[in-house]
Amino acid sequence: MDEMMNWEAIPWVDVIGYMGAGVTIWGMSRRTMIPLRMAAVGGNLFFLGFGLLVPSYPTMVLHAVLLPINALRTMQMMRLIREMREASQGQVDLQPLLPYMKLIKETAGSVLFNKGQVSERMIVIKHGRVRLDEIGVICEDGEVLGEISAFTPDNRRTCTGICETDCELYTLDHETMLQLYYQNPQFGMYLIRTITNRLLSNWEQAEQRARAL
Repeated sequence: MDEMMNWEAIPWVDVIGYMGAGVTIWGMSRRTMIPLRMAAVGGNLFFLGFGLLVPSYPTMVLHAVLLPINALRTMQMMRLIREMREASQGQVDLQPLLPYMKLIKETAGSVLFNKGQVSERMIVIKHGRVRLDEIGVICEDGEVLGEISAFTPDNRRTCTGICETDCELYTLDHETMLQLYYQNPQFGMYLIRTITNRLLSNWEQAEQRARAL
């Protein structure tokens, strides 16, 4: 009788194992990370049940360890997507980034950087006015300089920056900026929006000059 009961129980255990395998294979075929992680969680649950019923303690231990890891990574990815969405819809507060920045003061007439110079820092204007000499653009409080050069192949400045007035500036070296770009979704989205707005502004100015000819 015991042997018959064990024999009858085996197919159900196999079904659980096959379901775990199927969910895992489905997840591996996904092209984005969240479905893959969610499928991994599902596979862990099925294989955990499979390991308990067989019993197979190595299988049970493996998936008992993987389950919280995959669940944590799934929540982190979902939180990242939410933060990216929120960052794309609202203004970004740079206050949390100030500990990574250095505050410097420059007098009127000081040259912050020259066109063609290798860029090593991003600049945020706290107070003052900076003129981009070649294109005649005035940058004021809260505007960012040098963010584009960090992503160009040669990292060179595209304009010369000259202080129109005495200025207080926050600076952030490019290595730290790139680390924050990858680690902080709000800051990454802020940089993308800043660069996009700068390019759109340059395009509009170019169109205006073309119409004036």
